[in-house]
Amino acid sequence: MKKIKLLVPIILVALMIAAAFYVSNRIERNTSVSKKDNTFTETEKTITGDIIKAGLADIGELATEEYYFTGVESFDSSKSIQGFNIPFTTTSFIYSYDGTIKAGIDFTAIDVEKDDLKKLIVVTIPESKILSSEIDENSFKLYDEKKSIFNPLSVSDVNDTIKDLKEKAEADAIKKGVLKRADKNAVNLIKQFLKSTYEVSDYTIKVETK
Repeated sequence: MKKIKLLVPIILVALMIAAAFYVSNRIERNTSVSKKDNTFTETEKTITGDIIKAGLADIGELATEEYYFTGVESFDSSKSIQGFNIPFTTTSFIYSYDGTIKAGIDFTAIDVEKDDLKKLIVVTIPESKILSSEIDENSFKLYDEKKSIFNPLSVSDVNDTIKDLKEKAEADAIKKGVLKRADKNAVNLIKQFLKSTYEVSDYTIKVETK
């Protein structure tokens, strides 16, 4: 639970650092310096929607929500003929595991429109998606294991089982609202990010989903 609470401020700090670096480089490139009578005149271009968009795009994919899960699964590869199990061919086990699913958005797909007359900034973001599913190998526990020399467990069996449990965990996470929470967190982060990075305190910021 503590990890989830700490996720948003950590992401915000990362966003601010990345944006500050990008904006400083951008402004430096857009600054013209002319020398006349030993004086310098600097002219900086106004921050535009394209500059904000490019700064956000540099971040790439970013997880805005994490979902921690614990699962208990069973595996059975007993061989059978016409619905009847063949004796001495039962290979089965029950196991538990912990894992983490990360959901977020692709910042390269964000669009930004800045209307200086209306004092309005509209940020359009893609819907959140599952970015990764990871199983904590150290949490894996095996129970009630049965082995058969006539039906040994193969590497492909293990790989298929791990794939299945990840897919099940992802479906469960989506059902429990991980993508909706990721969308909500992304909206809040972007608004805080723009207000703390750019001079837009007198602008209304709207974040919409494509």
